[in-house]
Formats: sequence, C-alpha cells, structure tokens
Amino acid sequence: MNRVNALRLALLASALVTATGCHQEDPPDAQEEPAGSVRVVAVLPRSLPLDAVARVDVSATPARATAVNASLASSESLPWQGLLRGLLSGAGTTVGARVLDATGAVLARVEVPAVELPRHHAALVVLVPRETDSAAASTAPIIDAVVASRASVSPGAALKLRALARSADASESLTYAWRASSGTFADATAVDAEWTAPLRRGVVYLTLEVTNTRGAVSTLRFSVDVELAGGGDLEHAASLNHAPVLTELGASPVSQARVGAPVSLQAVGVDDDGDALTFAWTSTCEGTFERTDAAVTRFTPSVAPAAACDNCRLTLRVSDDFGAQRERSLDLCVTNPLPPSITDASQSEEDATAGRPVRLSATATDPQGEPLIFAWTTNAGLVGNAARAGASGSADWVALSCLPADAAPIITLTVTNASGLSATREFAVAWGDSLCGEHPPCAATLGDSAVVTLTADCTTEQTVWIPDGYTFDGAGHVLTAVDARERGFRGAVLSSLGTTAHVRAVTVEARGLSELVCDGGSARLRGILFEGASGSIVDSEVLDVNQKGGEGGCQEGVGIEVRNARSAESVTKVEVLRNRVERYQKAGIVGTGKVELNAEDNRVDGGGPVPFIARNGIQLSDGATGRVVGNRVTRNAYSGVTTTGSGILIAGGDYYGMALCEDVVIFENTLEDNDVGINLSQAEADGGPLPASTRLQVTRNTVTHAGPVTNGYPYQAGISDLGGANLISQNHVDGPGYARETQPGATFDVDVVAGAAARLGFLTPVREAPVGQCSEAVVVQSQDALGNLSALTAPSVVLEATGTAALGVGLYADSACTEALASSGAGWALTLTGAQQEATLYFHATQAGALTLTATGDGASGTQAHTVR
Repeated sequence: MNRVNALRLALLASALVTATGCHQEDPPDAQEEPAGSVRVVAVLPRSLPLDAVARVDVSATPARATAVNASLASSESLPWQGLLRGLLSGAGTTVGARVLDATGAVLARVEVPAVELPRHHAALVVLVPRETDSAAASTAPIIDAVVASRASVSPGAALKLRALARSADASESLTYAWRASSGTFADATAVDAEWTAPLRRGVVYLTLEVTNTRGAVSTLRFSVDVELAGGGDLEHAASLNHAPVLTELGASPVSQARVGAPVSLQAVGVDDDGDALTFAWTSTCEGTFERTDAAVTRFTPSVAPAAACDNCRLTLRVSDDFGAQRERSLDLCVTNPLPPSITDASQSEEDATAGRPVRLSATATDPQGEPLIFAWTTNAGLVGNAARAGASGSADWVALSCLPADAAPIITLTVTNASGLSATREFAVAWGDSLCGEHPPCAATLGDSAVVTLTADCTTEQTVWIPDGYTFDGAGHVLTAVDARERGFRGAVLSSLGTTAHVRAVTVEARGLSELVCDGGSARLRGILFEGASGSIVDSEVLDVNQKGGEGGCQEGVGIEVRNARSAESVTKVEVLRNRVERYQKAGIVGTGKVELNAEDNRVDGGGPVPFIARNGIQLSDGATGRVVGNRVTRNAYSGVTTTGSGILIAGGDYYGMALCEDVVIFENTLEDNDVGINLSQAEADGGPLPASTRLQVTRNTVTHAGPVTNGYPYQAGISDLGGANLISQNHVDGPGYARETQPGATFDVDVVAGAAARLGFLTPVREAPVGQCSEAVVVQSQDALGNLSALTAPSVVLEATGTAALGVGLYADSACTEALASSGAGWALTLTGAQQEATLYFHATQAGALTLTATGDGASGTQAHTVR
C-alpha cells in the first residue's frame, strides 16, 4: 500500500473511532436499540482523473438520529470503501458520498435514500458518484447505487438487493438483468431482486446490467462474502463499466451498391467512460473493406448475392478495453447492373453553317429501368438548349461565326443511369462556312432555354449570328469587330438569323475598320442587325461602328438597324429599349421596311458637325411605323453644303422611291444640337406635299439648338415637315440655332410645307369632365385644308359653347381654372401663338350634359363635342 493510501486508512480509522465514541456517550435509552452499521463502497467514474481525487467523504443519516460521517479509504486494487457504525437500525437511513479534490471542491456526489439497516449486521451500499460539472450527456443508463440487505450472508441464506438507476432521457425506459458467479436469483429482471447464496463459503460476484431503449448498457459488478457470521469488516471489490454505443451508422449511397463500386461507411462510437474503442466490420456478402478496424471506411462488393434486396448485411462491432461491446448492422442492396443503351440517334442536318443550329436527338433504354441522364458535349462550336421527353433527349449544336481550321465538329452524347454506368454516341457535322483567322470563336455557352451567353470579351473578323428563336446575352461583355487580314470587315457585327431574336446586355463595337470600298446590301456595316426578325434589343451599347478612324464617308455604319422587306408577308415588331449608341458612321437607330419599331429611352449621340457624312440619330423609313418615345438624341450635324443631319428622321414617299411611314408616334423625346431636330421628310415624286395624311404625331418633345449655324446647306429647323397632315403640337422648340431671326430663310423653329390656313382643328381627344371640376387640356390649332399646321393671318379666335352643359360653363387658360379667358361677344377670346399656332384652354361646367366648343377666326372654324357628367 502506498503512502497516500496508508494515510487515508489512518484518517478512516480515526473517523470511525470518533463515530463509535459518540455512540458510546448516547443516553442509556438509545443504547437499548441495537447498533446498526453499513459497509459503503464508492465506485468512481473512470472519466474522473484519479490524481484529482483527494478524498471521498460519506455520510449516513438515520431518519431519527444525527448523521454519521466518515472518509473512505482505497487501495490500488480495491475501490474507496469503509464501515460506518453506531447507526440506528431500521428503515429510512440516507447514505451519500462526496468526492473532493485537494481544495475541498466537490468533484462528484451521490445520495441514496431509504436504506434499511439490519440489527447486528452491516448493510452494503455500493455508490456510484456522478460528476458535478460534466458537460457531456450520458448515453448509457446512470446507475446511482445498489443496496444490499447484508454486506455478508450465510451459506444458503437470501440477500435482498435494490437497484437505483435512471436514464438521462426521462422518456426512455430501463430493463434490468442480475447475474451471480454462484447462487441463484428468484427474478433476475426485477429492480428489487432476491439472491440465494450458495452453500459454499467464499467471495461471490454479483453483476447488475441496466439497458435503455437505445440498447446502451451500464454494468456494475461487486463482491459479497458468504460467511457463517460477521463479515462487516471485510473489503469488497467493485467496478463500473458503460458499454460503448454506436450512435450513428450509415452508408452512402444509402441503400444502393454496385459490384465494383465502393460504398462509403460512417459510424460514430461513444463511450461514457472515455475508454478507447476498437471497431470490427464484417459482411454477409463477398467484398473487401478498405479497413475493417476503422469507424469510417469503404466497402466494395465483388459479387452480387443471389438473394433479392436487401441482400448484404454489414455489421460493425465496437468494444472497449473492459470487454464490453455492441453491434449494429445495415443492409445494402448489391446489384451488378448493365449499362444503358442508345437505341436510336438522328440529327436534323449533316452540314452546318454559322448561326444555323443542328438539332440532335437520341433515344435510350436502361436494362434496370433506372432513370437516365443525358449529357451533351462538343469539341467545337456550342451545344445546349437540351430537352427531355421520356426516354428521348435532344439538343442544339451551333457555331456563331467561324470554326478553327483544324476543328472537325464532333458532338458526344453520354447517357448515364442511376448506377453510374453510361453509354456514348458521337455525331459528326460537316462545317461549310467561315474558318477563323487570327481570332478564335467567341467564348460562350448555349443555355437550356435558348440563350447564348458570352462568357468573356470577344474579338471577331466576321458576323456573329444569333440562331433563330435565341436570346443573345452579352452578360456585360464586349463584342469587337476587326478587319480580317487582307480584307475589310463586311456586314453586321451581330445579326439575327431567322424570324425571332433577342439581344441584351452586350457592348458591340468596331476597332480600326478600313474603308476599302463602300459596301452595299447585306455587306454594309451595322452594329446590331435584325433582318426579318421580331424581338428585342435592350440594355446594350453600340459604339464606334465606323470606318477610317471615324471619318468614313460611306453610307453605312449604322448602330442598330431593324429592317424587313417592303413586300414581306408580315410585320416584324422589335423593342429597342434603354440602349446607348455613339460614334456611328451614318445612323444611330434605323427601322426600315415592313417594321413596327418601339424605340424608347435610348441615348443616341452623333458626335457633332462633320463635313464628310450627314448623320441621323433615329430613322424610320420605307413604310416603317412605331413609337419613338423618351429618347435623347444629340449632335447629328453636317457641315457640308448638300444636305442636313437629323435627330429623328421619318423618310418615305415617291420622292425617295420608298413606301410612306404612317401612324408614327414621336413623343417626349429630347433633341439637342441636331441640324434638324425632327424631320418629317415624306413627299411626292416632285418633292411636293402629300395629298393625304400619314397621321404622324409629334407631341411634347423638347427640341433645342444652342447655335451657331453649322450646317452648310444651310438649313436648320427644330421641326421640319414636308407636309402630310401630321399632328405637330405642344413641342418646346428653343435656342438660337433654330431661331428664325438668327439666319432668316435658313433657321426655323417649326417649318411646315402647307397651304393657307383654312380650318381650326381641335388636336386633343374629346374630354369628359365631372361637374364642378376643371377639364383636361383642350388644344386648338390653325391648319390648312389637309390638316397641316398653317398660321392664320390674324391669330385671334373666338370660342363659343353650346349644349345642355353650356349654361354656367367657363373657359380658362390654366389647369386649375382660375384664369378666365376674356369674353368676346357671346363667347371668349383666344389667341393662337408660337410657331405651332395653337392655344390651350380648359373648361369648368356647373351643369351636366353635352358641351360643344366652336372656334372661329379669320374665316376658319372648327368644333369639338365634350361631355360633362
């Protein structure tokens, strides 16, 4: 025995003597009760470091007497234990233990109530103190104590045992199992058990196993002496062990396994004692473990069992160093599947050209009926826009511009089943179009929703084509056109191919293009071209689409052009929205032919006066129609002497050999420093005005020119109209560049070819106004017989009101109806002012009904019927 243990025994002896002495001094009436005693054995958890324990104090507190305290002793081979004497016998004694460190701090404790002490014999209490600051949750059941009615028993006598155990989870139930090295139990599964000692004297080992519903087991083993008498001073052996538990066990994939394919296995073992664990894997089917002694490993089946799934059981046994072990199993479905087969394959074309997709199709089957995945890849061009329908799949292959000279396009289809097995089929395409020069094809992807997306900036020597029905998404990247070696760039930089196309988020530009010859037709330079295609061009930029370092004089170099044949069967409709177009050679945005163009919120800049070409910002011509709304168009100016540049140009008629543009709306645009802000240039063959209206509407635009006069023709006008009975109203025209007095006969605010004023026209729609409220604006303008803007000799007009609502009606100059018009006879006086020879008024009626306004002046008149409700 070491010195520390000897010292503990000495302290124990002193404590026991003191305790005995106290009982000897008890009153005589207490001495009549036979003295009781209890042998206490404390089994400390192995998770508690031994060198941290300084002493173990115990106490026994009878129900009707003071407590008896003592410190236990221990040895290297026996647990902490000792005998407490001088206790009142009978039921109701509470026995507890505290494990203390050198500072007196409590490391662990336990308390057992209702211990019954026999007369003249020592009871046995085996205590298991619980750590006070343990953060880890218990996996195994918690055994607090076992109470035995006697510390020793005579041969053949019965010993009563009581187990005190609990689960960390209150919802779990516990089961009990008693064993003995000899002797018998009346009921080995009872919490309160009775054991009959053997007839032979000696030490007998009793074992209590407590199991929770998760299968975790705690085992307490202790010794009992079989003697003829006494035995209270004999030492007892005791030990506690928590069997390890496998808290997790899984495989990936969860249930499927294939011959030759490894299955990942994961397990987590937990031991409440902190013991080192050992693992052992076994299987019921043929195969190999990467490691059989590791919690995490891999198993590779080598033969598929003949039995149906689940046909392979993997079992993991976990053990601690004290012989306790547990097992858990999982079942795998081991198969030896066959790969899928591609039963049919086809392609829409054997030959391919730029921008024209080849549709590839295939049908596949799987012997196991597993789901299939179709994957398409290519060594050149783009493949995508994939689709699935049952066991069939299809995809598009396309090259947008050119292919490398050494590339023979091969598209590979790989069909893979759920077991990871696959089949492949190759498709070959004969390329019959441009081969790439110094620059490779654009880096792009072909999405599964008919979208081509640039993945990097790209330089091209030839047109990049948008396949029919596709969206070209620049993703913020730049597409740059350059001359091919020994020849200039010809055609559009980015062009539709088919009847539908969309463009978004791309910057299209040209760099260093030569002007070897002025190209015509399809070879003309354009930034983005839609030809015969409906769709949209949005949120993009078109910059520097010009030749000869920006000084090219060829009638090409259009930023965005939408065109359709005049004789086309259907109208193409294109949205051109929120784009920026700058430094173009001829025009910013053009719609021509059988086109309906909606140009809105674009920024178009012509760069200022130049002597070599007349630029136009936005142009509709040869029968095009649509809306030009909210655009900002600036600096389209020509300093030469033959023509003018225009901010917005509408061109058509026999004079140009083109169809007329009709029903165009030009609304709320801002135009700055253009030779002609808005140019309605449609005329008969002789250049004269049109005989019938083309219904062009030019309203609420802001048109300015800061000067000076830079056009060498010279001619500068805010709005110019060759005549077509067009609506020109409520526009704001300003600046010295358009002032008539700046250069009389050359500068104009509004210049309309028209006959003498012959009528007064109401330009705004019929109004409906509530009783007692101000109406919306009513605009009156003087016009010639066809409806062209034309000034009266005398601008004064008289307005009269008739109808059921005319009684009590008033006419006003402001929208709040506070500035009444001056009266004139039976009506009101109005003056037509400004270059557009018009006036705005509002009416306010106190009576519901019909209201007809009639304007007369200088031999002209006009009426409009309104309603007051």
